[in-house]
Amino acid sequence: MLTRIVALCIAIALPQGARAADDVFAGKTINIIAGFPPGGGVDGEMRVLARYLAKYIPGQPTIVPRNMQGAGGIILANHLYNVAAADGLTLGMPGRSGFLLSNVVPQKGINYDLARFSYVGGAGSAANALWIHRRTGITSVADLKRARTPIVIGALNARSENAIAPRVLESYEGWPLKVVTGYPGFSEVLIALDRGEVDGLFSHEGSVANTRPDLISTGAVKPIVQSFDAMAGVPVLPDVVVDPNALALLGLVTTPSHIGLPLLGPPGIPPDRLEILRRSYLRLMDDAEYRAEADRRGLPVGRAVGGAELQQLIAQKLSAVPERLVKEYMAFAGIKAEE
Repeated sequence: MLTRIVALCIAIALPQGARAADDVFAGKTINIIAGFPPGGGVDGEMRVLARYLAKYIPGQPTIVPRNMQGAGGIILANHLYNVAAADGLTLGMPGRSGFLLSNVVPQKGINYDLARFSYVGGAGSAANALWIHRRTGITSVADLKRARTPIVIGALNARSENAIAPRVLESYEGWPLKVVTGYPGFSEVLIALDRGEVDGLFSHEGSVANTRPDLISTGAVKPIVQSFDAMAGVPVLPDVVVDPNALALLGLVTTPSHIGLPLLGPPGIPPDRLEILRRSYLRLMDDAEYRAEADRRGLPVGRAVGGAELQQLIAQKLSAVPERLVKEYMAFAGIKAEE
């Protein structure tokens, strides 16, 4: 009896906002969806986050990880924007490059405004690198430039950074690279790598380490150049690329990897719910156990970006792109003007 009275007194004493916060998500299920199939870096980051996030959300809801693959995250983005309820119970990680650059130019199939999503937060920047298999004998940019046969790079779709960056390097710098697209996820690229169908990939470390950490630990694949300074001893693109047009285009294409991987929801999530999710996300980013598991899986969290900051960063970086760069991006991505 005394216990019930104490509990009642505590409940009465709690501010109404605190009780409301607990009520919003208590007993609910939050679906967090990756825009790529199981096994790749985006899926891996989503699943680690889904495992730990609930304990920081008041009411401790159940979190269910899901996948909705296709078009480099664009199918998921369309679903979040046009179908999912804006109640904070459906969140997604559409991806980096394909999604974050999708509004740079008008494209068929893009049915959303990038700036209007409800951004919860983002994992820190993840440098992409050109990973080459040791059977090629290539261990440096100099080795690559001397290669007499094309080095085949496996990629997902023509509009993503993992395909465009190598094509820019081949076209402007003359690097002997041949890009093959159409793989549904990086797990499939790694299978093709084992089979000898491709010789490498352009992506962040997590795309390899999440499912095949042995490829890195044994030296089967080696990063020979990276988009920005993240891995010691690996040169960065601005230090090895000569053509200024290539540098400008690579700067645009690699912007998503600087921004990181966003967690977001549909437009119009009520401000109080969105604020709860944002605070919970930032608390998770300081969780030592979460960060340790992410590191073990080759998915380092890096610097956490809050939802409000992320929304502003996307608006600043991706809203005013010079027309010349847009046209070049369209050409390399295979996007026709009439699309």
